[in-house]
Amino acid sequence: MKRTFLLLSLVLVAMISSLSAKAAIQATEVYPAAIGQYIQIFQPDGSDFNVHDALRAFKSGRFRPSQSEVMNFGIGARPVWLALEIINAQPEPMARKLLVENAWLDKIDVFFLREAQLVNSFHTGDSLPFAQRPVDHRFFVIEHAFTHGETLVLIRVEADDAMVLPIYFTDAGQLANKDLLDAYSYGLMYGAILALVAYNLVLYIGLRINTYLLYSIFLLSFIALNLAYTGHGYQWLWPESPFWQRWASAILMAAGATGGFAFMLQFLDIKQTWPRLYRLIVIGCMVFCVSVLVAMLLDELVIALLISIVFIFSFYVAAVILGIVSLRIGNEFAKYFLIASILTICGGIITANAVWGVIPFSGLTYRAADIGMTLDAVLLALALAARFNITQGEKLAAEKMAGIDLLTNLNNRRSFYKYVQPIWSISLRSKSNTSVIMLDIDDFKLINDSYGHALGDRVLVKLAEALQKEARSGDILARWGGEEFLIFLPETRLQDAVTIAERVRNKIGSMQVSSAKGEKLAISASFGVASNQDDYVLLDELIANADQQLYRAKKQGRNCVCADFS
Repeated sequence: MKRTFLLLSLVLVAMISSLSAKAAIQATEVYPAAIGQYIQIFQPDGSDFNVHDALRAFKSGRFRPSQSEVMNFGIGARPVWLALEIINAQPEPMARKLLVENAWLDKIDVFFLREAQLVNSFHTGDSLPFAQRPVDHRFFVIEHAFTHGETLVLIRVEADDAMVLPIYFTDAGQLANKDLLDAYSYGLMYGAILALVAYNLVLYIGLRINTYLLYSIFLLSFIALNLAYTGHGYQWLWPESPFWQRWASAILMAAGATGGFAFMLQFLDIKQTWPRLYRLIVIGCMVFCVSVLVAMLLDELVIALLISIVFIFSFYVAAVILGIVSLRIGNEFAKYFLIASILTICGGIITANAVWGVIPFSGLTYRAADIGMTLDAVLLALALAARFNITQGEKLAAEKMAGIDLLTNLNNRRSFYKYVQPIWSISLRSKSNTSVIMLDIDDFKLINDSYGHALGDRVLVKLAEALQKEARSGDILARWGGEEFLIFLPETRLQDAVTIAERVRNKIGSMQVSSAKGEKLAISASFGVASNQDDYVLLDELIANADQQLYRAKKQGRNCVCADFS
């Protein structure tokens, strides 16, 4: 009984294996997903295995069924043979396409056989110039008209890079729709990132802040790497250079990691915060880059790829660690960098595991790194924008403070000229009336000598507050020096300026300041007024005239207004 059960089990397994091995594609049907489950696999030990050897191996049952829709053999795998049976039940030929959705395979040889006879073959791969591809496409596309009956397709694939094989059986319409969707998504991604590159380059040119330049280089290195491993670069930029296509991914990964480290060191202020760590990271980057170049000179692509993968992985690990540490010591912008790095790491891990066959390979898992990097770029752009706004705010505040008298909060001479000079130029062109009032606190030295400089400062502050209350919206006030103040009055005739000066004089005369002993001190000021009615060409001449009138007021007994009406 046991022997009978065992025999039946073996027969059942053989039947399932046989059915799986003989599963065939129907040329008349639509297959939107990858067709790995219809494919059989054989990896010979020898490198001189040709199509006839593959056919004999297939007939003798040495091929094994694929266990997944997307086949994956890892980095540096031996060449693999694939077998696929396609049946056309229609009397007329059916034109169909085989799409190998991978842009970094070195050699792909495709053979079409009917009744063990070779009827067509194609040879493509990155080892050949792009112009020699059967179809102008960033991936590998083979077009064939399947006649009535059964066609055996044998495919040999060779690659030093990760040999992941998402193969589709499609027609022209399906392929066009797939290409259109890819074009929109990549166009959106490239457009957004290039816009950020242009924006930050403009900021660098205008501000000469290295952070913006390094961020642009970081984004450009990502785009270059993306162009390399998506096949766009070989299609658009270097179609006649199989050598560069072979090495582009490894070299651009190292370049991207270097650019990332350079931006990170600048953005997180590592050189100033941890100078020893800064030097260690710089030396580490140099070691990785030299190692990749040595592997390139030795023609060891697999080693170069592994070094570059470790390098870029090290960058993101360092980014997370340094982001956390920088955030904890008070770098408020580190949170943007930390979140952006985590998103990119998550996307990169998903894509890497999809390419290595750990998780299912799909359009979403394959593009996860692109999505993560795009979000990374946007978040870092927001961080740089926030830093720019804060920097500009601090700069404007510093400039404003540089032009403000700290005691009275009025303009100093520098700020006065900055605001007044354009208005003065306009008044000269329009020949409009402009006046200046200069005033000086009476007996201010006596106040300082008798009651101390603290009380003198209070007098200055109180007078400045009175001036600000009495000034009109267009008037410009300044502390001219010591106890002298200046009021610039645009669109104001001399008589009106004298009226304003009298009003301010009366306001000051009504003020009192209490000394430390509770003594009430009255304040007064003398005023000199001048107008451009005499066609002054220089603003300083007008101010000098007001100063002369102030001197007259002092000589006439103080606490009065003098002006030249002649």
